[in-house]
Parts: sequence; C-alpha cells; structure tokens
Amino acid sequence: MTSSFEESLVADVMSTEVLTVSAEETTLMAWELMRQGGYHHVPVVSGDGHCIGVLDAETMAAVWDGGGPDRMRMPVSTVVDCRPVPHVTVSHSVAATARAMLAAEQDCVAVIDGKQRLVGLVTAHDLVAAVAGRRHHATATQVKHPALYRIEPVLPNG
Repeated sequence: MTSSFEESLVADVMSTEVLTVSAEETTLMAWELMRQGGYHHVPVVSGDGHCIGVLDAETMAAVWDGGGPDRMRMPVSTVVDCRPVPHVTVSHSVAATARAMLAAEQDCVAVIDGKQRLVGLVTAHDLVAAVAGRRHHATATQVKHPALYRIEPVLPNG
C-alpha cells in the first residue's frame, strides 16, 4: 500500500477549491467566511498570493475568549500561526506530503506553484479520503479571495 502512495501525486488528492483571506482581514470576517462556507482551514495570503499562514477552526475558536468587539476587529495576522507554513508542490508524492504534515505537526499543508504562490491545500481529510479510495482529481485552481466587504460587530450601548 505504501508504494502506491509513494507513486501517487499531490495533484490527485489536494483540495483546489480553497477560500483565502488577506492578512489584514478581521477575525470576525474570517470566522464568518469559514462558518458560512463550511471551511475548516483558511490560508492567509499576501497580496502577491504567497501563503503566510493557515487559520483553522480551533485557532479561531480560541480567539473568541470573551475579549469583546476589539478581538473581533483584530487582523487575522495577529492570530495566524507564525511558524513557517509546511508546503509541497503538485509533483510531490502523497507519502512525502503525509511525512511533511507529520514533521510539521499540522493537519494540513499548503500546495504551492513554482513562484511560491498558493494553488491548493492537502488536509488530513484529503489523505484519509485517498486511503479510503475516494480520490478526487484536481481541476483548474479555484483559490478564492472573497474579501469584498467587511463585517463589523454592533453591540448595544450599555
């Protein structure tokens, strides 16, 4: 079984429909986009498409510790993990990708192109789906940058 994953490529298992946010986006907007879209991982990208971190649901839940509206207005750059983002390319093997994920102690890795820009993600879910024989094939990259509006909390005066 291992040899087939040594031969299978990231392109066969990666998620290409990826929602992203900019580093300046508010945590409230990121949370709403994650919640509404059903995303567990949201890459934070720079203006030129480089992945600077990945927000996950656990990190976002930790932000809501009762800090009030100021917490909701914080930019995601203040809460995203500042460790280097583990990454692979579409030509990496699935097994090498799993090893990178384990080495980084992360449940996802960014997939980047030759210019270091984000083109997808491989999550633990993607790897389990591959093991279960439910592989999906990568299509045209659909990395979404939806920050077209802002959500601001409105709290009663009191």
